[in-house]
Amino acid sequence: MWTNNEKNDDKKEPVPLMTRFFRGCLLLLAGVIVLWLALQFLAQFWGWLLLLVAIAGLIYAAIWYLRWRRDRRW
Repeated sequence: MWTNNEKNDDKKEPVPLMTRFFRGCLLLLAGVIVLWLALQFLAQFWGWLLLLVAIAGLIYAAIWYLRWRRDRRW
């Protein structure tokens, strides 16, 4: 069982440099396209995200202030 895999590994030819370069360029292009799509998607509702973060921050600040006032009494 292991001998077949070892024989197949010995028969493999090294990948040419141009093939590796071409695959790397394709991966880079795909990464740029995915990042561009993510930014376009995020640009559609970033205002709503900021609003949610601001509301969450206000709630957190209010809770912190109320706890601070409660603990300061005594």
